[in-house]
Amino acid sequence: MKKFLFSLALVATVFTFISCKDDEPYDPVITHEEINATGLISSTITIADNSVNYIESANYTFRITSVDNKKVTVGVLANGVKFDSHMPYAVTFAMEGIGTTNFDSNTISFSATSVRYFDPATGEENTRYKLTNVNGYIDKKNGVYSLSYTVNDTWRVQVTSPTMRSYVADNDYSAPTQTYYTYKIDIATMKAEVFLHNVQFTVGGASSPVLKKISIPDLDVTPTAEGFELSGDNIVPFNYSGANLDQATPMPPMVVTNYSGKINIRKSNHTIHFNSMGGMWDDADALYLWQVTKPSSDLQL
Repeated sequence: MKKFLFSLALVATVFTFISCKDDEPYDPVITHEEINATGLISSTITIADNSVNYIESANYTFRITSVDNKKVTVGVLANGVKFDSHMPYAVTFAMEGIGTTNFDSNTISFSATSVRYFDPATGEENTRYKLTNVNGYIDKKNGVYSLSYTVNDTWRVQVTSPTMRSYVADNDYSAPTQTYYTYKIDIATMKAEVFLHNVQFTVGGASSPVLKKISIPDLDVTPTAEGFELSGDNIVPFNYSGANLDQATPMPPMVVTNYSGKINIRKSNHTIHFNSMGGMWDDADALYLWQVTKPSSDLQL
Protein backbone atom coordinates (compact mmCIF):
# COMPACT_ATOMS: atom_id res chain seq x y z
CA MET A 1 0.00 0.00 0.00
CA LYS A 2 2.83 2.36 0.79
CA LYS A 3 4.35 1.71 -2.61
CA PHE A 4 1.06 2.55 -4.31
CA LEU A 5 0.70 5.82 -2.41
CA PHE A 6 4.30 6.73 -3.20
CA SER A 7 3.67 6.21 -6.89
CA LEU A 8 0.60 8.42 -6.81
CA ALA A 9 2.54 11.12 -4.99
CA LEU A 10 5.30 11.02 -7.58
CA VAL A 11 2.86 11.35 -10.46
CA ALA A 12 1.11 14.24 -8.76
CA THR A 13 4.40 16.05 -8.24
CA VAL A 14 5.43 15.69 -11.87
CA PHE A 15 2.00 16.80 -13.08
CA THR A 16 2.11 19.86 -10.85
CA PHE A 17 5.58 20.72 -12.10
CA ILE A 18 4.52 20.44 -15.74
CA SER A 19 1.40 22.47 -15.08
CA CYS A 20 3.45 25.24 -13.54
CA LYS A 21 5.76 25.26 -16.53
CA ASP A 22 2.77 25.49 -18.87
CA ASP A 23 1.33 28.38 -16.87
CA GLU A 24 4.55 30.38 -16.94
CA PRO A 25 4.54 33.12 -19.60
CA TYR A 26 7.03 32.59 -22.40
CA ASP A 27 7.98 35.23 -24.91
CA PRO A 28 10.37 33.97 -27.60
CA VAL A 29 13.22 36.26 -28.57
CA ILE A 30 12.64 37.13 -32.23
CA THR A 31 15.22 39.09 -34.19
CA HIS A 32 15.07 40.44 -37.73
CA GLU A 33 17.85 41.46 -40.08
CA GLU A 34 17.79 42.75 -43.64
CA ILE A 35 20.65 42.63 -46.13
CA ASN A 36 20.25 44.68 -49.28
CA ALA A 37 22.37 42.93 -51.89
CA THR A 38 22.01 45.29 -54.84
CA GLY A 39 23.61 45.03 -58.24
CA LEU A 40 23.86 41.26 -58.20
CA ILE A 41 24.44 39.24 -61.33
CA SER A 42 21.21 37.57 -62.41
CA SER A 43 21.63 34.94 -65.08
CA THR A 44 18.35 33.50 -66.34
CA ILE A 45 18.55 30.13 -68.06
CA THR A 46 15.99 28.52 -70.37
CA ILE A 47 15.85 24.91 -69.25
CA ALA A 48 14.24 23.57 -72.45
CA ASP A 49 17.36 23.88 -74.60
CA ASN A 50 19.85 24.62 -71.79
CA SER A 51 20.77 27.97 -73.34
CA VAL A 52 21.11 31.44 -71.90
CA ASN A 53 17.88 33.36 -72.31
CA TYR A 54 18.58 36.60 -70.49
CA ILE A 55 21.16 38.21 -68.24
CA GLU A 56 20.69 41.31 -66.13
CA SER A 57 21.55 43.11 -62.92
CA ALA A 58 18.75 42.89 -60.36
CA ASN A 59 18.25 43.90 -56.74
CA TYR A 60 17.63 41.35 -54.00
CA THR A 61 17.00 41.82 -50.29
CA PHE A 62 17.50 38.96 -47.84
CA ARG A 63 15.32 39.02 -44.73
CA ILE A 64 16.61 36.86 -41.87
CA THR A 65 14.36 35.95 -38.93
CA SER A 66 15.64 34.15 -35.83
CA VAL A 67 13.54 32.68 -33.00
CA ASP A 68 15.52 32.18 -29.79
CA ASN A 69 18.73 32.06 -31.84
CA LYS A 70 17.76 28.52 -32.81
CA LYS A 71 15.16 28.52 -35.56
CA VAL A 72 16.17 30.66 -38.52
CA THR A 73 14.19 31.35 -41.68
CA VAL A 74 15.00 33.50 -44.70
CA GLY A 75 12.80 35.61 -46.92
CA VAL A 76 13.84 37.06 -50.26
CA LEU A 77 12.53 40.23 -51.89
CA ALA A 78 13.32 40.36 -55.61
CA ASN A 79 12.99 43.81 -57.15
CA GLY A 80 12.87 44.38 -60.89
CA VAL A 81 13.49 40.90 -62.30
CA LYS A 82 12.77 39.67 -65.82
CA PHE A 83 12.59 35.94 -66.43
CA ASP A 84 12.72 36.46 -70.18
CA SER A 85 14.11 39.22 -72.38
CA HIS A 86 10.70 39.46 -74.08
CA MET A 87 8.84 40.31 -70.86
CA PRO A 88 7.35 43.81 -71.28
CA TYR A 89 8.22 44.77 -67.70
CA ALA A 90 10.19 43.52 -64.75
CA VAL A 91 8.42 41.97 -61.75
CA THR A 92 8.85 42.40 -58.02
CA PHE A 93 8.00 39.53 -55.70
CA ALA A 94 8.71 38.02 -52.29
CA MET A 95 9.56 34.51 -51.09
CA GLU A 96 8.88 33.94 -47.39
CA GLY A 97 9.74 31.42 -44.68
CA ILE A 98 12.52 29.52 -46.43
CA GLY A 99 14.13 27.02 -44.06
CA THR A 100 17.86 27.03 -43.30
CA THR A 101 20.10 24.00 -43.63
CA ASN A 102 23.17 25.46 -41.88
CA PHE A 103 23.86 28.72 -40.08
CA ASP A 104 26.31 30.47 -37.77
CA SER A 105 27.07 34.07 -36.87
CA ASN A 106 28.17 35.04 -40.38
CA THR A 107 26.92 32.41 -42.81
CA ILE A 108 23.48 31.06 -43.63
CA SER A 109 22.49 28.52 -46.27
CA PHE A 110 18.82 27.99 -47.08
CA SER A 111 16.72 25.86 -49.41
CA ALA A 112 13.15 24.91 -50.23
CA THR A 113 11.52 22.50 -52.65
CA SER A 114 8.89 25.13 -53.41
CA VAL A 115 7.79 28.53 -52.11
CA ARG A 116 4.82 30.76 -52.78
CA TYR A 117 5.07 33.92 -54.88
CA PHE A 118 3.80 36.99 -53.02
CA ASP A 119 3.07 40.51 -54.16
CA PRO A 120 4.99 42.59 -51.59
CA ALA A 121 2.65 45.58 -52.09
CA THR A 122 -0.55 43.69 -51.21
CA GLY A 123 0.75 40.57 -49.47
CA GLU A 124 -1.41 38.48 -51.80
CA GLU A 125 -0.21 35.30 -53.46
CA ASN A 126 0.21 35.34 -57.23
CA THR A 127 -0.51 31.85 -58.54
CA ARG A 128 0.61 32.64 -62.08
CA TYR A 129 4.18 31.98 -60.99
CA LYS A 130 5.42 28.79 -59.33
CA LEU A 131 8.79 28.97 -57.60
CA THR A 132 10.66 25.72 -56.98
CA ASN A 133 14.17 24.39 -56.25
CA VAL A 134 15.20 27.40 -54.17
CA ASN A 135 18.77 27.39 -52.87
CA GLY A 136 20.72 30.25 -51.38
CA TYR A 137 23.74 31.26 -49.36
CA ILE A 138 24.68 34.37 -47.38
CA ASP A 139 28.13 35.24 -46.03
CA LYS A 140 27.86 38.57 -44.25
CA LYS A 141 31.57 38.76 -43.42
CA ASN A 142 32.86 38.34 -46.97
CA GLY A 143 29.89 39.88 -48.80
CA VAL A 144 29.04 36.71 -50.71
CA TYR A 145 25.41 36.22 -51.74
CA SER A 146 24.06 33.45 -53.93
CA LEU A 147 20.58 32.40 -54.95
CA SER A 148 19.05 30.04 -57.50
CA TYR A 149 15.43 29.16 -58.22
CA THR A 150 13.18 27.84 -60.97
CA VAL A 151 10.10 29.70 -62.26
CA ASN A 152 7.15 27.78 -63.72
CA ASP A 153 9.42 24.80 -64.50
CA THR A 154 10.75 26.89 -67.40
CA TRP A 155 13.31 29.43 -66.28
CA ARG A 156 16.24 28.62 -64.02
CA VAL A 157 17.46 31.83 -62.40
CA GLN A 158 21.01 31.93 -61.04
CA VAL A 159 22.09 34.89 -58.95
CA THR A 160 25.51 35.52 -57.49
CA SER A 161 27.67 38.36 -56.21
CA PRO A 162 29.61 40.34 -58.83
CA THR A 163 32.71 39.43 -56.83
CA MET A 164 33.51 35.73 -56.47
CA ARG A 165 36.48 34.03 -54.84
CA SER A 166 37.96 30.59 -54.90
CA TYR A 167 37.91 28.65 -51.66
CA VAL A 168 40.45 29.10 -48.86
CA ALA A 169 40.58 27.26 -45.56
CA ASP A 170 37.83 28.29 -43.13
CA ASN A 171 36.66 31.00 -45.57
CA ASP A 172 39.24 33.32 -43.97
CA TYR A 173 40.63 35.77 -46.51
CA SER A 174 42.28 38.08 -43.97
CA ALA A 175 45.79 36.64 -44.30
CA PRO A 176 45.80 33.43 -46.34
CA THR A 177 49.08 32.06 -47.68
CA GLN A 178 47.61 29.67 -50.24
CA THR A 179 46.93 30.60 -53.86
CA TYR A 180 43.40 31.78 -54.53
CA TYR A 181 41.48 33.81 -57.10
CA THR A 182 39.04 36.71 -57.06
CA TYR A 183 36.72 37.44 -59.98
CA LYS A 184 35.01 40.77 -60.54
CA ILE A 185 32.38 40.76 -63.29
CA ASP A 186 30.65 43.81 -64.73
CA ILE A 187 27.62 42.66 -66.70
CA ALA A 188 26.92 46.21 -67.90
CA THR A 189 30.07 46.03 -70.05
CA MET A 190 30.39 42.21 -70.07
CA LYS A 191 33.98 42.57 -68.92
CA ALA A 192 35.81 40.90 -66.04
CA GLU A 193 39.02 41.18 -64.06
CA VAL A 194 40.63 38.24 -62.30
CA PHE A 195 42.98 38.68 -59.34
CA LEU A 196 45.57 36.02 -58.53
CA HIS A 197 46.74 35.97 -54.92
CA ASN A 198 49.96 34.40 -53.58
CA VAL A 199 51.20 33.04 -56.90
CA GLN A 200 54.69 32.02 -58.00
CA PHE A 201 55.67 31.42 -61.62
CA THR A 202 58.33 29.00 -62.82
CA VAL A 203 59.69 29.31 -66.36
CA GLY A 204 62.67 27.39 -67.65
CA GLY A 205 63.67 26.28 -64.17
CA ALA A 206 63.70 29.82 -62.78
CA SER A 207 61.08 30.85 -60.23
CA SER A 208 59.72 34.31 -59.56
CA PRO A 209 59.21 35.67 -56.04
CA VAL A 210 55.80 35.00 -54.53
CA LEU A 211 53.51 37.69 -55.90
CA LYS A 212 50.92 38.64 -53.29
CA LYS A 213 48.42 40.05 -55.76
CA ILE A 214 48.33 40.47 -59.54
CA SER A 215 45.39 41.07 -61.86
CA ILE A 216 44.43 40.37 -65.45
CA PRO A 217 41.90 43.04 -66.55
CA ASP A 218 39.64 43.59 -69.54
CA LEU A 219 38.58 39.98 -70.05
CA ASP A 220 35.60 39.29 -72.28
CA VAL A 221 32.60 37.66 -70.56
CA THR A 222 30.25 35.23 -72.31
CA PRO A 223 27.26 33.89 -70.36
CA THR A 224 26.65 30.14 -70.50
CA ALA A 225 24.03 27.78 -69.14
CA GLU A 226 26.39 26.98 -66.27
CA GLY A 227 27.72 30.48 -65.55
CA PHE A 228 30.32 32.40 -67.55
CA GLU A 229 33.26 31.94 -69.89
CA LEU A 230 36.16 34.40 -69.77
CA SER A 231 38.65 35.02 -72.57
CA GLY A 232 41.33 37.49 -73.63
CA ASP A 233 44.62 37.92 -75.45
CA ASN A 234 47.64 40.24 -75.29
CA ILE A 235 46.68 41.72 -71.92
CA VAL A 236 49.15 43.59 -69.69
CA PRO A 237 48.63 42.45 -66.09
CA PHE A 238 49.09 44.56 -62.96
CA ASN A 239 51.15 43.85 -59.85
CA TYR A 240 49.88 45.23 -56.54
CA SER A 241 52.14 46.45 -53.75
CA GLY A 242 51.96 48.57 -50.61
CA ALA A 243 50.73 47.79 -47.12
CA ASN A 244 47.17 47.30 -48.37
CA LEU A 245 48.14 45.86 -51.76
CA ASP A 246 46.31 48.75 -53.44
CA GLN A 247 49.13 50.24 -55.54
CA ALA A 248 48.86 48.84 -59.08
CA THR A 249 51.86 48.78 -61.43
CA PRO A 250 51.66 47.53 -65.06
CA MET A 251 53.84 44.51 -65.91
CA PRO A 252 54.53 44.76 -69.71
CA PRO A 253 57.16 41.95 -69.70
CA MET A 254 54.49 39.54 -68.47
CA VAL A 255 51.89 40.00 -71.23
CA VAL A 256 49.11 37.43 -70.89
CA THR A 257 48.05 35.54 -74.01
CA ASN A 258 45.50 32.83 -74.76
CA TYR A 259 43.49 33.44 -71.59
CA SER A 260 40.53 31.10 -71.22
CA GLY A 261 38.50 30.22 -68.16
CA LYS A 262 35.11 29.09 -66.95
CA ILE A 263 33.00 30.00 -63.93
CA ASN A 264 30.49 27.27 -63.14
CA ILE A 265 27.88 28.67 -60.78
CA ARG A 266 25.85 25.47 -60.62
CA LYS A 267 28.83 23.37 -59.54
CA SER A 268 30.64 26.16 -57.65
CA ASN A 269 33.97 25.78 -59.41
CA HIS A 270 36.19 27.52 -61.95
CA THR A 271 39.07 26.89 -64.36
CA ILE A 272 41.81 29.25 -65.51
CA HIS A 273 44.41 28.98 -68.26
CA PHE A 274 46.82 31.47 -69.86
CA ASN A 275 50.32 31.81 -71.28
CA SER A 276 52.94 34.33 -70.20
CA MET A 277 56.72 34.75 -70.66
CA GLY A 278 57.01 31.42 -72.44
CA GLY A 279 55.24 29.54 -69.67
CA MET A 280 51.71 28.35 -68.97
CA TRP A 281 49.38 28.73 -65.97
CA ASP A 282 46.65 26.13 -65.48
CA ASP A 283 44.43 25.68 -62.45
CA ALA A 284 41.00 24.50 -61.35
CA ASP A 285 39.44 25.02 -57.96
CA ALA A 286 36.22 25.30 -55.99
CA LEU A 287 34.50 28.67 -56.03
CA TYR A 288 33.19 30.16 -52.82
CA LEU A 289 29.51 30.61 -53.66
CA TRP A 290 27.28 28.79 -51.23
CA GLN A 291 29.17 25.90 -49.64
CA VAL A 292 29.46 25.89 -45.84
CA THR A 293 32.50 24.31 -44.26
CA LYS A 294 31.66 24.67 -40.58
CA PRO A 295 27.96 24.23 -39.77
CA SER A 296 27.05 25.50 -36.33
CA SER A 297 23.98 25.63 -34.16
CA ASP A 298 25.05 28.90 -32.55
CA LEU A 299 23.55 32.02 -34.10
CA GLN A 300 24.02 35.60 -33.00
CA LEU A 301 22.21 38.05 -35.27
